[in-house]
Amino acid sequence: MKAKLNKVLRSAVNILGLLALVSAFVYPESLLAVYFAALVLGFAWYRSTSNFTAFIAPRMMGVGAVVGNIWMIQPDRYAYFASALAFAGTLAIGNYIKRGLAFDYLATYNLEVHRSLFRRLTAPKVATKATNALGTTLVLVAFIPDGWAQLGVDIVMLAGTATVLGVIGLRVLDSIVKRRNDAHVVDADVMEAVERLQPRFIFHFAGMPGSQYHINMWLPFFDEVPDPYLIVVRDAHLLEGTAEITDTPIVYAPRQAVLEQLLPETVRACFYSNHAVKNAHLIRNGDCIHVQLMHGDSDKAISRSALALMYDQVYVAGQAGVDRYHQHGVDIPNYKFRIIGRPQLHEIEIGERFRATGERPVVLYTPTWAGMNSTVDYSSLSQAEDIVDSLLRRDVDIMFRTHPYTGSNAAYGRIRDNIQRKLADDAAQTGKNHRYGAAAETDLTLAECINLADVAVSDVSGTASDWLYSAKPFAMTDPQGFEDEYEIEFPISRASYLLRHDLSNLEEVLDELLDTDSKKPQRERIRSHYLSDIKPEELISSFVDTVRSTYATPVVKDATAANAGI
Repeated sequence: MKAKLNKVLRSAVNILGLLALVSAFVYPESLLAVYFAALVLGFAWYRSTSNFTAFIAPRMMGVGAVVGNIWMIQPDRYAYFASALAFAGTLAIGNYIKRGLAFDYLATYNLEVHRSLFRRLTAPKVATKATNALGTTLVLVAFIPDGWAQLGVDIVMLAGTATVLGVIGLRVLDSIVKRRNDAHVVDADVMEAVERLQPRFIFHFAGMPGSQYHINMWLPFFDEVPDPYLIVVRDAHLLEGTAEITDTPIVYAPRQAVLEQLLPETVRACFYSNHAVKNAHLIRNGDCIHVQLMHGDSDKAISRSALALMYDQVYVAGQAGVDRYHQHGVDIPNYKFRIIGRPQLHEIEIGERFRATGERPVVLYTPTWAGMNSTVDYSSLSQAEDIVDSLLRRDVDIMFRTHPYTGSNAAYGRIRDNIQRKLADDAAQTGKNHRYGAAAETDLTLAECINLADVAVSDVSGTASDWLYSAKPFAMTDPQGFEDEYEIEFPISRASYLLRHDLSNLEEVLDELLDTDSKKPQRERIRSHYLSDIKPEELISSFVDTVRSTYATPVVKDATAANAGI
């Protein structure tokens, strides 16, 4: 939804820029072009607080429209035109300026960095805001009526433009000189701050837009570790979202060359929560223990990917996580595995949810996303309307929680929206307490959803494993039609009631979930295999102890893993 809104806004700003240009020549006496340009540059100032090159095309059109408009009615405003041309020229080479400002400047959060006044004034965010403010002011000055006041304002505007752009130019020139004289320029101020922090380990985070949940699920538990650590974010689109959820020091490292500088001697371990391509940039460093956490425990192919062979340690929730790799030919030595349970499950209540007499059961339905390709598309959203319709015919409340990536597939996004409307209509007609959208996906954590629900319907995903910890009954879907091979491919399903590919046993499965529950004894055995026997109150402390063990001793790696610190 946010991506669609941004696309609409970009289109709207481009249209305003075109309207400004057209108005400048069609209605030169009306200053209509200046009004449109003011909207364009004002919006750019509001929206682009850190990206110097954001909205370059409409901003160029807006400035061009103002210059053309003013030239036709007040051609003797030379100081004003000089300011406008300087500003337009700056936009024209915006990509070079953006690179120059950021070349030896690393964005940070929650890290005490000591910078000179010049470095603070020319930080990418400050320079972007100053330039945007300059552009908006340039348009507003166009409204000054003819006379001595206009001349004075134009001269002040020119002086201000020269000052702002001159300081930015000096910063870019300084960057060019450093680049010519040093093959590996780094942000010395940040490096000094990292040295002062003395982090014991690094949490490396890269990935596609929207993947903040990969790191979100781990940060609360890393914050329980009583030693300092550093989060290194590799993709700009993940930076602000990560900063919103933690007080831990963060450094944005866009280039591989920066990584080596962010590893003071105190760092002995690096943690990862996915298999992002950029992980390899850091894994190549042999002086640290590299640990793969993943972002959920499931029987999905990604949870037993051969990419895990790169890491020195692989954290899994239970013995099933170890078996999963070996059963699929991923020959990770046993000494590399650490069984840690799932610290995220420490708040989950085990056993049947208490319901007052006459209270409707709550069914949690958690369809997953489409996956990166069709072979790993385990989503039941293509069948979801049939599943939801059957549930609506029963006296239950539905909690419909979709995957954060669902909207990345337009077809599945439409199905999700249709089901949310259907649930809203049913709630209005029957008074049932259905939860969907934000009420099930952002207002509540997954653990809170599990505690509120009595039974669940899940796809092949980490949600199935997390639900299993509650010991309550659940069903799993088979949208790809594995049929008899399903239990072999996804062993966790032995604890569930399996829906056939064609949903022909849907009513029978719902009866088991809500009434019979014949698999209760079997479910308890499989629960221990998948999620270990670590008690809920010990999950966090056990995780903290395991993390600290990775950097407790100096790192020495050899072929036999002796004295490897792992």
